[in-house]
Formats: sequence, C-alpha cells, structure tokens
Amino acid sequence: MMRGILVGVVALLLHVSGSVAASATCEGRVVLFEDRFDRLQPTWGASDDGFKIEDGQLVVAPEPAMFFWRTNQASLYDDIDMCVVLTTIEGVDPEETNAGLVFWYVDENNFYVFEYAPNGKASVWRRQRGRWLEQVEWKDVEDANEGDDGVNELRVVTRGDRATLYLNDADFAEFDGVPPTDGQQVGVFVASPESGTARFAFDDFRITRP
Repeated sequence: MMRGILVGVVALLLHVSGSVAASATCEGRVVLFEDRFDRLQPTWGASDDGFKIEDGQLVVAPEPAMFFWRTNQASLYDDIDMCVVLTTIEGVDPEETNAGLVFWYVDENNFYVFEYAPNGKASVWRRQRGRWLEQVEWKDVEDANEGDDGVNELRVVTRGDRATLYLNDADFAEFDGVPPTDGQQVGVFVASPESGTARFAFDDFRITRP
C-alpha cells in the first residue's frame, strides 16, 4: 500500500441490514473535486482486481465477508456537498451487502459511512476505535431502485457538526456528529456478504461547497 493512500479492508461484522439518477446533483456552485472515472486518478491509489475502472465507472468488489473502503487524497475539506451515482452490479445477497460514501474521515478507525443496500434500505454508521456504531438505523428508502442494475444517487451535506443525507434527491436523515477539527477526507465503501463477492460501480463523484 502506498504511503498516504488510505485503504481499509476488514472482516465483515453484523452491522448490515437485513427515480434513476442519471448524474449526481450536488447543489453547491463551487466544485472542489470531480471525477467521472474516465481513468483512475492517482489520488485514489493503485488499481487492483477489487478496485478498478470499467466502462467509465469505478468498480469496487471486496472479497466475500469483507468490508473495503478507500479515501481520495486530493484534498482535505471543511463543509461539503458530496454526491455520487451508485449502481449495483451484483448484490449477491441484497440484505447483507451495501455500498456508499465515506465522510468525516480522520483515519481507519475514525470515520462515517452513508450506506445503501440493494434491498432498498439505507443507514449511517460511525467507525470509532475499531468498532461500528449505528448512527441512523436501517430504514426503507422511498423510490429506491432495488436489486442488480439498480441506479441510485447518494448525497452527503456537512455543515459544522450537522450531516444531512439524501437518496435520489429525497431527504433520508439528518444527525449531529463529530467532524474532524482539521478537515475531512472522503471516499467510497463497499461490503460483500459471506455468500459471495458483491460488485458496485461509482460514477460522477463530485464535491462542491455547500
């Protein structure tokens, strides 16, 4: 692993749950970072079988019963409006796999994840001191595009210690958390179930100033 590229792969723990977005729709007018995944930017780190560009998308596919996350090293951010288009390629087990956006990232043991599962549910988790803490419980997302080939937009807006989450441009949740004092990193996250390797594609990843 290259120095400075933050990658997380850990064994799967039991914190999973049981309208199509054509492009990401962050509302900030000032673009801080944008990636359409025409090629793998070096700030994402090295490509491998589980993290690579396919057909203009970033495809992430952890081994069975594993979590995988990777942060982008382009910058540290204060308040952000971040969004991405997420496609479920192979969910394997819709209730035991998920993918989403990493935010308020400090290090491998201190960050938050907005997660979507192919069964149409979403949640928010915090990783602290090596443990997973549920911040927003799994709940149904109205108008989620479920199953394989389902396309959904995830959006995270942080202002101070308040995070607001959207899915397909609809309000999902709002909560108060603990942001980093010296700026946050952001990234992507995928968890595969024990029964096989899940595959998700990320596209139109964008960070704007809210």
